[in-house]
Amino acid sequence: MATTLKTLLQDRHLQGYSDFVAEYKKVARRVDSKLAEQAPAKAQYYKWLSGELHAVPRGHHCRVLEAMFPGWTAEMLFQEATARPAMAGRPATHLPEADEGFESFLGSEMVRHGATLVYPTFELARTSTQALAEAGIPRQHIFGKPDSVFPAKHRIDVPMALAENDVRGMLYVFSVLQRFTSIDVEIESDREIVAQCNRPFISFGLSSNDCTHMYLEDSRDPLFTIQDDPESGAYLEFLELQDGQRYSSTDDTNVGIIARVRPNRELHPDRNWIYCAGLGPRGTTGASWYLANYWNILHDKAGSNDFVAVVKVRSYSDQTTHLEHILVAETEE
Repeated sequence: MATTLKTLLQDRHLQGYSDFVAEYKKVARRVDSKLAEQAPAKAQYYKWLSGELHAVPRGHHCRVLEAMFPGWTAEMLFQEATARPAMAGRPATHLPEADEGFESFLGSEMVRHGATLVYPTFELARTSTQALAEAGIPRQHIFGKPDSVFPAKHRIDVPMALAENDVRGMLYVFSVLQRFTSIDVEIESDREIVAQCNRPFISFGLSSNDCTHMYLEDSRDPLFTIQDDPESGAYLEFLELQDGQRYSSTDDTNVGIIARVRPNRELHPDRNWIYCAGLGPRGTTGASWYLANYWNILHDKAGSNDFVAVVKVRSYSDQTTHLEHILVAETEE
């Protein structure tokens, strides 16, 4: 049986061993220069394509292959290829061809009136702006491009800043909404949504996003809470679920959550607030990637009930995300 990896390589005309190794080494240098000298042997390579492996290859091979084929996990690459991908290099979708299941997961109000994707905004703290002013640093010099190959001056005003990982997570979800539904999509800041929160939304970011705090403040019994953890080093918070389970991040593995809640079952039974969030630089992006690719697993487990799912993601790739735990709220009569 042929693997998905073999099918993708054929689409790129890289199925020959020498062509594959050349591409492997090129990508490996971007991931970690030391990995370029650890390309698979010829016999090992053809075994990869045959479908005879009982487990995925060693971790460094998985890292390089996932970088060669963004959006594909190693497990997906070594599965039997049931059909040729529609476009070379595009990740396989886990969505069914029909939209009904996905729209049911999102909620009928979001389907009817549109989805709002919510990002958190930041401004320099007052102490920082005062220190910069006292140092005589103009606002257009606060941010720079130190690695630019061009000697020209780079000046930019940044009255508000966005976190790159929140934007990347938002793009994962935006892409799947555009490809598989006809739902209208708006993009707003958390400041705007908190001021006028009479709509369904999908929020990105944990304690950085005021939509998270709005849920935690307004809910009588939230499915999760954020607890301070001052002794944890770089990660100052941990997550505590309603069932008592606690989760924290490390430098190697970040924790993310996907939550779907109804803020007011009596007045708006069809309104969902969905959260993609996490602790650490890949927590939110891993949660967003998992939602975009495996929403159907969450839908099968939770049905129409509120839920919070905990995912874990390795520090080197969003595509390493896996489901760790899911807490489904009891059905309310």
